[in-house]
Amino acid sequence: MRQAGCSGPAWRYVYEQAPILYMHLASEGTIIDSNRFTSERIVGDDQDLSIHDLVVSFAAPLDLDSLRRDAEQLHLIHVVTRNGLPEAFWTQFVPSGENTLVFGSLDADETGRLRQELIGLNNRLNALTRDLQKKNHELAQLDQLKNQFLGMAAHDLRKPVGAILSYTELLVDEASEALNDEQLGFLKTIYRSTDLMRRVIDDFLDISIIESGRLELDRACTPIEEPVERSVALNRIQADKRRVRLVVESHGSPPPISMDALKVEQVLNNLIANAVEHSPTDSVVHISLGSGPDGVQVAVSDDGPGIAPGDKDRLFKPYGAGPGTKPSGAQSTGLGLVISRKIIEAHGGALWIENKPGAGATFAFRLPGHLE
Repeated sequence: MRQAGCSGPAWRYVYEQAPILYMHLASEGTIIDSNRFTSERIVGDDQDLSIHDLVVSFAAPLDLDSLRRDAEQLHLIHVVTRNGLPEAFWTQFVPSGENTLVFGSLDADETGRLRQELIGLNNRLNALTRDLQKKNHELAQLDQLKNQFLGMAAHDLRKPVGAILSYTELLVDEASEALNDEQLGFLKTIYRSTDLMRRVIDDFLDISIIESGRLELDRACTPIEEPVERSVALNRIQADKRRVRLVVESHGSPPPISMDALKVEQVLNNLIANAVEHSPTDSVVHISLGSGPDGVQVAVSDDGPGIAPGDKDRLFKPYGAGPGTKPSGAQSTGLGLVISRKIIEAHGGALWIENKPGAGATFAFRLPGHLE
């Protein structure tokens, strides 16, 4: 700021030592000059500041013309200081030609009240933060108990459900000739429902293991073609029933990589089964393999309806989709994609969607191409 032309001991005191607010304003409110106290505490080195930039207007905006007309009147204004906190000043606005001189003194009571309020708000914030941390800790414990319960319940249910499934399958195969159509339909309904329950139990076991941080990978150096071939063979029967062709395309020669082949096969089974279920009759599901500097990549593409934009994120949230029915009528647990992404991420890779609504979807994943 420029120093005023005034001189003498009084002005030197105002400029250099006095703990008061002093500003010399142009007609539009731009700060032409200020004393050391104002510069160091409020204005700083900014040469283009206006009084309107500094005053906190709790009600109506600052009206310089109105303030100049009553130069003897003290006005309480709140000014933003360089530390970001407002301070209260009792001020006078004295005309000096077209310009205005502003003189102000700190309102200790008001400043103290503001500081006390800030301290009180800070204490409340600290208390809320402690409460939030406590609630987060309680939620983490509840989440851990939930995972333990799911794991225990699913483990205990797996054996009896497996027995029901085996005996029902046996009855369908061996006793179908002795049953009428209605009885056989009931038996097949029991088989389908029990099979869904078994898959739900398996998914609950997987998700409880993953969320508890106990997912372990049995890694070995394996060509990606091995789990792909096994998964294609496993899904070929269902694909043939729906007249959907499974085509494997290899781009280059992907190198063997360190992976848990059974877990990767589980991911592939999920992606290929989903693609088959969402594909129209007489279409093709493409499984493409490739490699690059980031590792080995596998993509499963279908010609189905694609995924609605709002559903992409929900597909990868545990319990976000919930059990549902696919376009083919097959039932789904809604956890397969969540588990698949977690398995791939546990390998240090990534799984994502390349979607074209109305023109199919591609689910792709990448695995690091280095040995652990």
